[in-house]
Amino acid sequence: MAGTWTTQNKILPGAYVNFLTNTALSITPGDRGVVVLLQEMSVGAAGKMYTITSADASQWPEGATAADKLLTSEALKGAKTVIVYNLGTAHTAEVLTAALAALKTIEFNVLCYPYDTDANQAAIVTWVKSMRDDDGVKLQAVLTDHTADSESVINVVQGVKLSNGMALTAAQVTAWVAGITAGANINKSNTGQSYPGAIDAVPRMTKTEMETAITAGKFILKVDSAQNVSVVYDINSLTTYSTGKSKLFRKNRLIRTIDNINNDIVQIFESSYIGKINNNADGRSLLRATLIEYFNTLQSLSAIQNFTADDVTVSAGADSDAVLINCHIQPVDSAEKIYITVNLA
Repeated sequence: MAGTWTTQNKILPGAYVNFLTNTALSITPGDRGVVVLLQEMSVGAAGKMYTITSADASQWPEGATAADKLLTSEALKGAKTVIVYNLGTAHTAEVLTAALAALKTIEFNVLCYPYDTDANQAAIVTWVKSMRDDDGVKLQAVLTDHTADSESVINVVQGVKLSNGMALTAAQVTAWVAGITAGANINKSNTGQSYPGAIDAVPRMTKTEMETAITAGKFILKVDSAQNVSVVYDINSLTTYSTGKSKLFRKNRLIRTIDNINNDIVQIFESSYIGKINNNADGRSLLRATLIEYFNTLQSLSAIQNFTADDVTVSAGADSDAVLINCHIQPVDSAEKIYITVNLA
């Protein structure tokens, strides 16, 4: 078990981790690239899940149409794997509730809901926040035209026109955004990421409109003179900042870094340490050494910077079986704003 904590009052064994600005972040960095797509289907039974990759599409139900497969194709432009959850032909709140309950036992990085039903979107936001804070499962959701004000939700507000003449709505574009978000490594930003096959953003935005949208936590696209569509800024919907959650937390690269660190630490602790080492100086020293090795790996990948062994302390917790870990970690941001002064003589 895992989750966040305020006081040392947890009942179940597990790793409980809090992330604040410049604090703890994955041991051997875990793989990313899995999207869950909540989708209405013209065939197959509601509640069924189909695992699809670029190399293996054998799990599609018999009779699945091109329309059924469209969003998965968009997601696979960035993701390694898409798990399609069949919502049936006209999903209701009850169907969505059942889907979210089933997904509690599935490992994935990003949840995509390609519809603009406000009540269902609100339910997804609540679920994702609970998964992050209560269960310690760090993931993000991609929604459309939904103001969540949360680092856990990416808000897509534009559609695209594809080179084959097909137009995708903003709701449908969530699949592509979910794919590149899941597929991006922890040391990569999607700012400037090109949208393969797209030739226009719908609607196009002026510079002023872009600035307004970014300030409002919207994930937006732009098109250049050669009809290349790309991501303006790889941000989530967070717009309210605090001491514990600074403006850095709107950057999806940062969220990927700290989410992977959380998931990796939990996996290492639960697979190699919980119930297997003594909670004494020697046992805690082993755990500290593993964490130091892990963070050095992250630093070699340029996911974090300025790390030294002194940035990790492992001490006894309040209970005899509790361990308190403090890590001071500085994530690396991408060079997305460059200010240049040119002197012409």
